[in-house]
Amino acid sequence: MADPLKGADKAPTFHDEERGPAGALAAMLVETKSVMPAAGATGMSLMLVVAAMCFLASLALGAALSVGGKAREWTNDLSGSLTVEIKPSREMEPEEQVDAVLGVLSRTKGVLSATPLSLDDTAALLEPWLGGEVLAGDLPLPRLVDIAIDGDAPPDLSALAIDIAAAAPGAALDTHRQWRSEIVSAARSAEWLAYGVLALVAATTIAIVVFATRAGLSANRDVVEVLHLIGARDGFIASEVQRHFLHLGFRGGLIGAGLGAGAFLMLGLAGATGDLYLVSASGIGPEYLPALIVIPFAAALVSVMTARVTVFQTLERML
Repeated sequence: MADPLKGADKAPTFHDEERGPAGALAAMLVETKSVMPAAGATGMSLMLVVAAMCFLASLALGAALSVGGKAREWTNDLSGSLTVEIKPSREMEPEEQVDAVLGVLSRTKGVLSATPLSLDDTAALLEPWLGGEVLAGDLPLPRLVDIAIDGDAPPDLSALAIDIAAAAPGAALDTHRQWRSEIVSAARSAEWLAYGVLALVAATTIAIVVFATRAGLSANRDVVEVLHLIGARDGFIASEVQRHFLHLGFRGGLIGAGLGAGAFLMLGLAGATGDLYLVSASGIGPEYLPALIVIPFAAALVSVMTARVTVFQTLERML
């Protein structure tokens, strides 16, 4: 029986075993032989640096997604509701003002519900700013009416504002437009800041891999020259180096993403009451944790591509 491998032209490699997708993914966690040394500038120390960069990247990505999601949630809540503020007037009693406003709202198409808030509810809303002692005095408080509108068929807000002002002196319609614009502006600033940090981390990682690759090739110049003497091409050397950085980048990314996910989970378990720029500390990121899965693969891809380009550039100068 003829050997099916006889006469096959196989390129020299340290990794001849064939793996399926699952085996290839598992193999990324196991270091294999390479022209790059296991210690030194391309060893454990570099993997820890990559892990730290990926940890920062996971924090930036999770924060950006959380801030964006929370801002969209608040904006949707505000866009589906209106508020009528009824200030005290000498022309009508407060209850008559409220009844007049409710009458206008009941006749307006697109208004789903209108709920007047009691004076105690209004005082509770103002207490964080004015304090309980001030509100306990004779300070005249406005009456508020909370309105839910149909998002698919909203009412004409301009006409509604005119009708409310005409029906009850001192009544004014608040569309929350200013709040929405401020929330969107603040959220976009926070998102751009987080993505800027993410880009900075990626650029720093690329610079670190470039330095480590050049240092590793310079330290193993003799090995590279011997490989060329026995017929190895630059492509073979590049493939061996990038295989080393594939393992290194994926493992470092896995560690960093795991630490980032752990940090988000600890914030959630702590149940903190403080805020982290629009997002409560206890609510950062749990629903966005699956997005952190891309961090190890992105780290491996960045490491591999950077190492490959750097190897070819370095070999041109060395030989």
